[in-house]
Amino acid sequence: MNLLLLDPAEVGERVTLAGRRARHLIDVLGVRAGSRLRAGVVGGVLGYVEVLDADADSVTLRAVLDEPAPPAAPVHLILAVPRPKVLTRVLEHAAAAAVERIDLVNAWRVDKSYLGSKRLDDDALDLALRRGAEQGMTTHLPALAVHPRLMGFLATPPDRSRCLLLAHARGGVDLEHAHLPGTTRPATIAIGPEGGWIERELETFTSLGFATISLGPAILRVEAAVTAALAQLSLLRRLPAPSG
Repeated sequence: MNLLLLDPAEVGERVTLAGRRARHLIDVLGVRAGSRLRAGVVGGVLGYVEVLDADADSVTLRAVLDEPAPPAAPVHLILAVPRPKVLTRVLEHAAAAAVERIDLVNAWRVDKSYLGSKRLDDDALDLALRRGAEQGMTTHLPALAVHPRLMGFLATPPDRSRCLLLAHARGGVDLEHAHLPGTTRPATIAIGPEGGWIERELETFTSLGFATISLGPAILRVEAAVTAALAQLSLLRRLPAPSG
């Protein structure tokens, strides 16, 4: 936990925490009266908290939160639902990168049992996003939705003002040719399941304006592909635009 996240309703002169966050502060970080920690309000500002009191079950804090938080990354992630053990880690990575939105979608090569996993319960999804934000030191929690039918999800036309990208392990142009260095244009990137998108899915995305892109010559597992895509997009935003 690099950043203690507080909900807006918790912010006041004194904040008393119990449960997961208090246990982490006590058992992992070893806080005591006088300790200071970086903190932020979900969807809001940053600052710090000072520990006023800590016992075996709870921690009482004083919050000073007056620093602007960095904006969310202008990235919308469309992700075919991965294996349940991978799902939580992928969501944590995406939340740490402060993506704007995540849409979890079904696909032909998604095992149908994945959609019944308890890791798709609202509480489990929220916890994964919060843990990711705590790790990434961001107060932004991505908007998230689960779609049991890919074609139903794609029936709503995408926002063509964004750069629409479809990651594919077996073809496509290098990412930097579809999302130019230095661009400020927001991106929507779709990443498929283990084994990739089937041809009909590829054709549907392409018909909606998605450019098929490659993240490099290696064939990556979903977790690695998401991390690689978000890292490459971040780098391309930071690089100077090509001259001419």
